[in-house]
Amino acid sequence: MDFKKLIEQAKLEGIDPVEVYQHMSEEESIRVFGQKVDSLTIAQSGGIAIRGIYNGKMGYCFMEEDSDENIPLILQLIKENASALEVEDASKIFEGSESYPELHNTPNQLTETAMNAKIEFMKEVEAKLATADPRIVQVMTTAMQTVTVDTAIMNSLGLDVSKKESYTVFYTMALASENGDNKNGMDFKIMHSLNDVNVDEFVGKIKDEVVGKLNAKQVKSGPYKVVLKNSAMSSLLGALTGLFNGEMVHKGISKLANKLDTQIFDEKITILDDPLKKDGMNSTAFDDEGVASFTKTIVENGVLKMFLHNQKSAAQMNTVSTGNGFKAGYAGQVSISPTNFYIVPSETSYDELLEKMGDGLVIDELNGLHAGLNSITTDFSLQASGYVVENGKVVRPVNLITVAGNFLEMMKDVEAIGSDLEDQLSSASAPSILFKSLSISGE
Repeated sequence: MDFKKLIEQAKLEGIDPVEVYQHMSEEESIRVFGQKVDSLTIAQSGGIAIRGIYNGKMGYCFMEEDSDENIPLILQLIKENASALEVEDASKIFEGSESYPELHNTPNQLTETAMNAKIEFMKEVEAKLATADPRIVQVMTTAMQTVTVDTAIMNSLGLDVSKKESYTVFYTMALASENGDNKNGMDFKIMHSLNDVNVDEFVGKIKDEVVGKLNAKQVKSGPYKVVLKNSAMSSLLGALTGLFNGEMVHKGISKLANKLDTQIFDEKITILDDPLKKDGMNSTAFDDEGVASFTKTIVENGVLKMFLHNQKSAAQMNTVSTGNGFKAGYAGQVSISPTNFYIVPSETSYDELLEKMGDGLVIDELNGLHAGLNSITTDFSLQASGYVVENGKVVRPVNLITVAGNFLEMMKDVEAIGSDLEDQLSSASAPSILFKSLSISGE
């Protein structure tokens, strides 16, 4: 569709300002099982969202087909939609930022890699994992997913930006069994080429994890020093990013309302939201409202410095957007989402964290976050599994335990932060963290 033509025609019909947002995605998904391609799909989706002010009200129209022939229908629908509204829409069309940052992400070569090469790579991983240990009885899935997204925003106020993003996620899961005990384990890798994965190291990590969980037992109930490993800590942080959501703060839902410039966490905790992070899963030069991205310090040495905003929440709180207005698809409403939201790591290795702890528990998996976590109070009681640590060394696996506490209080009780920050598949990530005491329910 000729977006300039649409905008010009809209203005002639009294729709001004007007904006066109286009979001198109292509997804390639490959699964291998038993040395055969189990599934291979290539899917395309997306469309355009047009909005504009008509007689003082914002009207909307969404379409999958972006043909010029649809321009008259689009304008008619916008006028009808605006005329039908009885409540004023607080959303505004943004004129654009003064400048936009340049990203330096690694190009995704896997969009051009031959299909056969990707399939052979996956078969190699599956074959090596299946024979890595006799206790591994099945490689449950080996999959590679490549997503490419094109986004463009143009409006009558002068905004004209576009971007193309692409990422590939490779993952595999295995099942191990011994003495009637069955455990599964998985790992993933965010890739830009097949050379990004050392197959032997990748297979060895999954093998060690899944076999290491076998024959786990409970521990006695009580308070323990606990290392929340990076994967578990990332899950917990990700479930609570709403604490920093400007809309939630404005509504008084977030427990951090009225806490700006106060100490909310231990001074060892610094949290960034960095949309400019090189090769970050959610790195972007601008948000879905066309606001330029920038790196934000959310918590600095335990002190709350700012919240995340889109245009609407920024206006409500008399501030400016932080470039965190994003849609879940072209027809979605603009909400507030973090980009690459993470706790800044230290230089303390994971092994050094265990040495500092001495005796305690490592928790590497949390279950039931949706049911066992209150995102308002931040109280949690979650099923967990991990390992018993004695004298700084892992001695055996543990499962069927529950870890309970309050996130805001827990984050004031930090003994040490690890160096092992790794990007997760969600927007939030964290290194492993040693907590002085958490309540564990077991035997």
